[in-house]
Amino acid sequence: MKKIHDSKILNYRIDFEYSKVEIKAVSEQEIPVKILFEDFFAVHFEDQLPDSILLDIVEGEIEAFAIENKELLDQRKDYYWPMDYDDIEELINFIKKNGFRYYKIQASYGLNGWILSKRMLIVE
Repeated sequence: MKKIHDSKILNYRIDFEYSKVEIKAVSEQEIPVKILFEDFFAVHFEDQLPDSILLDIVEGEIEAFAIENKELLDQRKDYYWPMDYDDIEELINFIKKNGFRYYKIQASYGLNGWILSKRMLIVE
């Protein structure tokens, strides 16, 4: 994703009412970039720091989501996050059945994490 590589994150907004996550950034050439995730199911960010720098956003496999986030899912399951489910297979089936994709946000500095949403758009 050349448009976002080395972009500085200015802010992000999670809109629960309309199920959107918006990340505003600026490229090395000072071009504003908006990364929009529509119809999101769950979001997890770590290391939110001023002047965070995006390395890339990659799409991962749903099975990898369950493996890579096993500890987090186990810790939050009793709090019904990201939903009430009996076992990991039920969660994976729900994610697949509803067409959610696993977007991993990678940073060279600062904010990183992931978003499960139906689509991602990059707007300049």
